[in-house]
Amino acid sequence: MKLRATSQEIDKIETDTVVLSFFHDERPLKGAVGLTDWRLGGFLSRLIMSKWIDGKFDDPLLMPANHRMQSNKVFVVGLGPVSAYDLSRYQKVVEHIADALFKINVTRFALPLPGVLLAGLDPGDAAEIFGRAVHTRYGKNPDMMAGLEVVVIAPGPDLKRINPVLARIERGGAA
Repeated sequence: MKLRATSQEIDKIETDTVVLSFFHDERPLKGAVGLTDWRLGGFLSRLIMSKWIDGKFDDPLLMPANHRMQSNKVFVVGLGPVSAYDLSRYQKVVEHIADALFKINVTRFALPLPGVLLAGLDPGDAAEIFGRAVHTRYGKNPDMMAGLEVVVIAPGPDLKRINPVLARIERGGAA
C-alpha cells in the first residue's frame, strides 16, 4: 500500500480513478470537482442542471474521464448539505467511497478529502478517518492491498497535518 499527499492539481495526477465530491448546496462547483468539470467541458454541471446528479448525500456516479485528465475514470459522490456535514458524516462518505472502489477493483485513485475544505474539518483528523476506512476495506484482500496506490490532494499548508498520518498508516496499518 502506498499513501501520499500532494498539492498537485487533480487533472495532472496519473491514476486510474479520480474521486470527487460536492455538496448539495455547492454551486458553482469548487476546488477539484470544479476543475474536473471544466476539464470535462462542463459535463458535471450539465448533469446537475438536468437533475441527473444533485449532490445529495451518498449519491454516486462513475463515468469515463477524457483526454484532458490523466485518469481513466471519474467517481463522484454527493455529500448532502454543507450545514449537516461533520466528521461523522465524513466517515460515512469515506467508508462508502472505499467500499465502492474496492467492489469495482480500483487500486489506484486520487482524491481531495471529501468536503474537508468547505466544511472546515481538521485535515489531520480527516486523513486518519480516511486512512482507517481504506485500510479496513482493502485489508480484506492482501493482493489488492499490496497494489493500492492512493494520492490525497490538499492545499500546501494542510500537507503538514496529512502526510504524517498517511505515512503512519502506510507503515503500520490503521491502528
